[in-house]
Amino acid sequence: MEELKAVCSGIVLFQTESLLPNEKELLTRREAARAEELGPGRRKLFIAARVALKRLARQIGLASKDTPDSCIETLGPDRVKPCLADSPLYCSVSHTNRLAVAVGHVHPVGVDIEVVSAKALRIWHLFMGSPNSDLLTMAGIGSERTATRAWTIKEAAAKSFDLDLSEAIREVDIVAVGEQESAIRHRGNTFFVKHAEGEGHVLSLLTCGGF
Repeated sequence: MEELKAVCSGIVLFQTESLLPNEKELLTRREAARAEELGPGRRKLFIAARVALKRLARQIGLASKDTPDSCIETLGPDRVKPCLADSPLYCSVSHTNRLAVAVGHVHPVGVDIEVVSAKALRIWHLFMGSPNSDLLTMAGIGSERTATRAWTIKEAAAKSFDLDLSEAIREVDIVAVGEQESAIRHRGNTFFVKHAEGEGHVLSLLTCGGF
């Protein structure tokens, strides 16, 4: 995580179990309205993402430590993409049932966090294709860890390049997968993706403007 912190304007990672139970204390009026439209499971993850972004806003200095969560807006105009208060900084957020992460950067940025499992390996052919099967062994870190990294790369790329996930799967080529860094190509340009792993999770970070 320390290496990832060094290449961002800010990064926040926390366990969602630490969230306060009172939603009204955590959300702005717009965020609360959006949360009401979601089922219980999705609402929990939505709130976790909002809290991660609010903590990030404080970390970067966009809001004071005394500013209530309910006064820090993290929901973009389209009610889908995240934002950091009134800041022009780019941001990205991701979560699992256990962890939430948010990052900020002066360049477009994408982050994704996933549990290391066989799931990404089972669907490898759907998001990578059989010609890329050699990547599973080249990293030397095991097929499940490699496949999970590849999936998080596609997710992070979709956010960073402002693509649908299906577009990222088609347009973003993963050139190499490594334990701490991977390489991709998109529209003729090469980008590097940073990885961190711990507590059974892999986190991947990509910025369009480099590190």
